[in-house]
Amino acid sequence: MCHPSHYMGHFMKKVIVSAVLGFSSLFTVAHAAGTDSTQFEVKLTVNESCKFTAAQDVEFASVDRSTKSASNAKGQLNVTCTLNTPYKIALAGNGKMSNTNTASTSKIPYKLYQDSTRTTEWDAVNLLSKTGNGKDQAIPVYAKLAGDTNVEAGNYVDTVVATVTY
Repeated sequence: MCHPSHYMGHFMKKVIVSAVLGFSSLFTVAHAAGTDSTQFEVKLTVNESCKFTAAQDVEFASVDRSTKSASNAKGQLNVTCTLNTPYKIALAGNGKMSNTNTASTSKIPYKLYQDSTRTTEWDAVNLLSKTGNGKDQAIPVYAKLAGDTNVEAGNYVDTVVATVTY
């Protein structure tokens, strides 16, 4: 048989342990009662940009040099500009295709245009103006032979530099 004081002592130990644990819980809550807050911003700068993504050559169909007929051709530039970014494209070429045979001095003049009716010229002075939509934009380049094709037979070429300014 257990002695009542032993039972009472055991009971008292439990009460003391519970009281200590309960007191430490109160102590912890008292330290967590203060708060502080601050603010910060999430930031991003989006720079305007324009990049050429592709260029398709303007290639005239072969002509018989005796026909002297005007010929049309079309190429394409692709450009991607940020949304609502105004931009201009300049085209700088010689305006004349040279025979790829370096011994030849023959040239064939041509003009580039902004429109399919070939009325609005496109060069380093007459620029194409557009506004970016944030996506790839296909820009047709229209061309027309502007002179006599009664020249030496051969392949003719001119390099045009397209520059986008935004």
